[in-house]
Amino acid sequence: MIQARTLLNPFKNVPFLAAFAMTLLLALISVVFAEKASAHGYIESPQSRVVKCSALINLNCGAAQYNKNDLEGLKGFPAAGPADGQIPSAGRAPYSALNEQTATRWDKVSMNGGPNTFTWTLTANHATTNWKYYITKPNWNPNQPLKRSDLELFCTYNDGGAKPPTTVSHSCNVPTDRSGYHLILGTWDVHDTANAFYQVIDVNLANNGTSPQLPSVPGNITSIVQSLNSITLNWSASTASAGVSYYEVFRNGALVGSPTSPSFVDTGLQANTSYTYTIKAVDNSGNKSAASAGVTFKTLANGGGTTAPAWSATQAYLGGAKVSYNGATYEAQWWTQGETPGVATVWKKL
Repeated sequence: MIQARTLLNPFKNVPFLAAFAMTLLLALISVVFAEKASAHGYIESPQSRVVKCSALINLNCGAAQYNKNDLEGLKGFPAAGPADGQIPSAGRAPYSALNEQTATRWDKVSMNGGPNTFTWTLTANHATTNWKYYITKPNWNPNQPLKRSDLELFCTYNDGGAKPPTTVSHSCNVPTDRSGYHLILGTWDVHDTANAFYQVIDVNLANNGTSPQLPSVPGNITSIVQSLNSITLNWSASTASAGVSYYEVFRNGALVGSPTSPSFVDTGLQANTSYTYTIKAVDNSGNKSAASAGVTFKTLANGGGTTAPAWSATQAYLGGAKVSYNGATYEAQWWTQGETPGVATVWKKL
């Protein structure tokens, strides 16, 4: 009886299996559609802010680091579109880090005024109404969130609903009546949806035959003190017409510190290990120097003590630095330069 009952019901679970298969298919379709829908376009050249995030030139970009295609908001800028203060992110909360705005927050592209080419890479080449380019006005404040009243239109291309190729380039005359740090906003209005794509480019604009003056490259990088787990760096101060704001210290190619003075203590290191450092200077307009030549220093091995090199009258020392002088070892109690051990109270004899 049991065998007969089994033979009479071989398709007992077919409805359940069919429903499961349909659910799985719909889920797969939704994933494919979501992936396609999230891919649209970005300004590849000159590199936009979000493209530099993707390339890890701009840091601490949040979700924008992983999706440079998706800065999509309502079209019709400036009458519509993202709210003031949210323009770089297209009003998208996951990409809100892009809205941060100071004179030094973002890496910049050097650009001359006059004819320039802007190139979009489209990962979904939607039918297009128009492309527009805006630039910040001469008196804009780079330390305030971007708002539409900061911008003025300087270039437009109308497509009238045509479907563009996957690479689109526009030649535009960038204004020549301003220089220094400016933002260029590119908008791409999709023809058959209510949306547009927004891309902000940070530029150092040069006009009247002049180029932005970069800070001088940090030099004379030394390490007076090493311990088991730290390396203390010192270097010659950079100069810049706009004044030096801070330095960027890179360990083995990764940014590890942004000190405002020409010294840095790198901590949390492995004992008996070599590390290579390069340093850039950043001025008050956000211009960055070229990277210094790489220098390599090594932490002490287990069981080693802190080195105590001979004191130098020209070397700057941080608190905790140890030196030898006239046969004795001294430790700096705070920052010092040119003060003689055994004479100045900044030095404690060990």
